[in-house]
Amino acid sequence: MYSKHTAHLTDCLDLLASIPFLSDNNERNKLAQNIIDTLGGYPKPRHKNEVKKENPNELGAYLFTSTARNTAKLAQLEYIQFDKAFEAITNNLERALGLFTDERK
Repeated sequence: MYSKHTAHLTDCLDLLASIPFLSDNNERNKLAQNIIDTLGGYPKPRHKNEVKKENPNELGAYLFTSTARNTAKLAQLEYIQFDKAFEAITNNLERALGLFTDERK
């Protein structure tokens, strides 16, 4: 049911696995851009002017995902160090992924 959602999240977590192999900030910047690009296709919980009420877990996952994407952009702009940004991104993506296995509805 949530395969579109979880695919983006797991793709980014796979990208983050390359962190130990990055040698400089140019490579870290490219990783941040790949994360931004991947999360750019993450589905919104509802479209503008749509009346349906969003599932709280979908909304929460979207907000965690949005935070991860914004953190990657802040790292590119040098407002956050890459190592701290990648740690925060990982935590947010794991929390988002966890919401799809959570019992809350």
